[in-house]
Amino acid sequence: MPLPLLPLLSVLLLYLASPGPGFAPLAWIALVPLLFFCHKATVKQAALWGVAAGTLYHLLLIYWVTISMETYGGLSPLVSWPALILLALYMALYFGLFTLLIGWSRGKTAFIWLAPTLWVALDYCRAVFLTGFPWMDLGYSQYNYPHLIQTADMAGHHAVTFILVLTNALLAQFFINREWFNRHKVQPALALLLIGASLIYSTGRLQQVRQEQADRPQLRIAVIQANINQALKWQPDQKKKNLESHLNLSREALARHDTDLVIWPETALPFYPNRDPLMAYVKEQIVRSFAVHLLTGAPHARPQPATKEHAYYNSAFLLKPEGPADIYLKQHLVPFGEYIPLRTILPIPGPIVESLGDFSAGTSARPLDMASARLGVLICIEAIYPDLARRTVQEGATLLTNITNDAWFGRSSAPRQHLAMAIFRTIENRRGMARAANTGISALILPSGEIVASSPLFQAAFLTHGLPLVDDLTFFTRVGYLFPRLCLFLSLWAGLLVWKKGRRPVK
Repeated sequence: MPLPLLPLLSVLLLYLASPGPGFAPLAWIALVPLLFFCHKATVKQAALWGVAAGTLYHLLLIYWVTISMETYGGLSPLVSWPALILLALYMALYFGLFTLLIGWSRGKTAFIWLAPTLWVALDYCRAVFLTGFPWMDLGYSQYNYPHLIQTADMAGHHAVTFILVLTNALLAQFFINREWFNRHKVQPALALLLIGASLIYSTGRLQQVRQEQADRPQLRIAVIQANINQALKWQPDQKKKNLESHLNLSREALARHDTDLVIWPETALPFYPNRDPLMAYVKEQIVRSFAVHLLTGAPHARPQPATKEHAYYNSAFLLKPEGPADIYLKQHLVPFGEYIPLRTILPIPGPIVESLGDFSAGTSARPLDMASARLGVLICIEAIYPDLARRTVQEGATLLTNITNDAWFGRSSAPRQHLAMAIFRTIENRRGMARAANTGISALILPSGEIVASSPLFQAAFLTHGLPLVDDLTFFTRVGYLFPRLCLFLSLWAGLLVWKKGRRPVK
């Protein structure tokens, strides 16, 4: 096979391993061609082909951006496709930096350890730089294999990524230089020991968590997926009809099952609750009539005494049979979807969502209080940021909720990708999660990461099941990003060692 085709082969394997195509076992070998290429090509070739391969990979992975911008945002392809290409190029820079550094350091450091360490370090940088966009790190590909991913409660999803890349590096080293295994017996033995220990821990921990969650008190939950057409969601003449869709599904669920909490999706109430009489109607029809709590998404306007103006938030309201509602304000906003970065410099673009405005970000991770549970709320894309879930669990959340409106993704692979990332939040913090998505995929997920109920895309549905309430803290919840930060430190240290040995000239 011609050398430049090897990175493209890795791209194909990586894409097929991702949620959507869903052939997750391919992730265990997907990087082998790329790593082999880095050892055979010049440093310049490794960097250039790395960026090219990374661009192609991310174009395949996040092509749904154009669906969001064109179908639901009303933007021209002349705007959406350049935006997609620029985003893919940005994400490909990390891919290219990985191949450049692997090519530059070959023969000067322990390759099988550098590859996973560097990969995780770059994932961490991408998650925090420019507010972060950690979409579909490699470890997420294994979301549907709970017996392989329980190490996430120790080091987050980065632990799974590390083991995947370590396995790929071992296989690549075998094809690059088999004699190396005879000369360096300790290193491959340690790598195999670590991989084996990870798998043994995951299998044993899964059984342990299953037993523990069976003994926990349960919160009976009904998740509502009303499947509201995004084009009609914010139309004033459809407001009451859309609301009745949620109410009817809720009544049906409550009539069939004993329930403590009903959950509606993000902005299920397409109005400001403190300004619209329909809020009282919702409370009367569901909360008081059935004596249940209702968690629902809605926009929220809050007066600012200092400026005598209002700040606007994407929020979640917890309505209670007695007493005032409890409110969570979304902390991590979507650039150009919920706020305009550098708004004093950049012209405001056309709407990416019908309700586009200059939303403010919340600052509190405090859970919302029920009598028997404390709900940690993640709105939409917040589920892809491990630290947001970790902080609300640190604050005392005994159950996680994710309310979202994945209609923006259309019938792409993005809803399943979003679900895959949300599942890891349950394992990392050992909390159940109730996930309500307007058009799907809604799900009820155990602290083990196992899905007990899920809905199809673009169908009205409701899900009912009990989820355990947990108050223990995992190692990951206590220490957070310790592992990827350690990988970043070790990568910098390895780079310094390589620099001292003499940099390979770029051809």
